[in-house]
Amino acid sequence: MKAPLQISLVLLASFSVTSCIIEDPNMNATQLPGQAPSYGGSLSAEKGNGAVTIRQGGQVVTSVRTAAPNVEQTSWYAGQEQIVVKSRGNHGPATVELFNSRTGAKLGTVMAYEAASGPAWARSMAE
Repeated sequence: MKAPLQISLVLLASFSVTSCIIEDPNMNATQLPGQAPSYGGSLSAEKGNGAVTIRQGGQVVTSVRTAAPNVEQTSWYAGQEQIVVKSRGNHGPATVELFNSRTGAKLGTVMAYEAASGPAWARSMAE
């Protein structure tokens, strides 16, 4: 009599565990390492102290650390695939950096005083 009760409890427990699985249709099963998920909608950039947080549809896509603590300017580049960020310390020269908008990987850096004759992505933030 004890064995059927134990089997029933095991079956009941295994059914309740498998019935709790929830599939999220927004998750990308083919996502490659280093790629951020897409949440729909356009990207937005939020300046912080020494960082820029990139959001899409209210979800954080990535956050990047800037060369200096005071983020002065941001600008999208290549559509919204990349973001250009100008930052500086409390005094002194500014740094212009290019980041991948999805992964946060730094793609380039140049000093703002060299940006006018530097790469195309940095020219709009030249000093």
